[in-house]
Amino acid sequence: MNKETLIVGIDPGTHNFGIGCISKSGNNLRLITAQVIKAPAKETLYERLKVIAPQFYSLLDQLNPKEVALEDVFFAKNAKSAFQLGIVRGIVFAACLARDIKIFEYAPTQVKSTVTGYGRADKAQVQKMVGLLLGTELKTSFDASDAVAVAICHASINRILAKELQGTC
Repeated sequence: MNKETLIVGIDPGTHNFGIGCISKSGNNLRLITAQVIKAPAKETLYERLKVIAPQFYSLLDQLNPKEVALEDVFFAKNAKSAFQLGIVRGIVFAACLARDIKIFEYAPTQVKSTVTGYGRADKAQVQKMVGLLLGTELKTSFDASDAVAVAICHASINRILAKELQGTC
């Protein structure tokens, strides 16, 4: 019998923080949750973090995942936005380290390529494929479906690596 693993995928953002959790048992994937923590757009970064952090911590404690897959930093034209995104990512790392949760990072193009077969797929294509892969229609924001896509990417890459490692032993 296959062991079930909960994987949380994260699409970090300072306004919309996407979280998707899937259950992986063998080759089977099942959606647990797909949601967004919305921070007030007109507030300071500090005030937005005061909204994001406690809700994220609470979700981690409720879900109790063993692994978190995080979308890696993309090229940002705006240095201030990139810096703020780094702070949000720091909250994710600190929360996971405090809970002894393994953290994995994936580039946006790798997530899109793994989920849709095309590294430059748009958000609607990603959302549609996530739904198809999980056998459900996602009626959520793109931030939430992107987070689920990160979790699926991690589950898929781990499956491939496991097969490769089995072949070398």
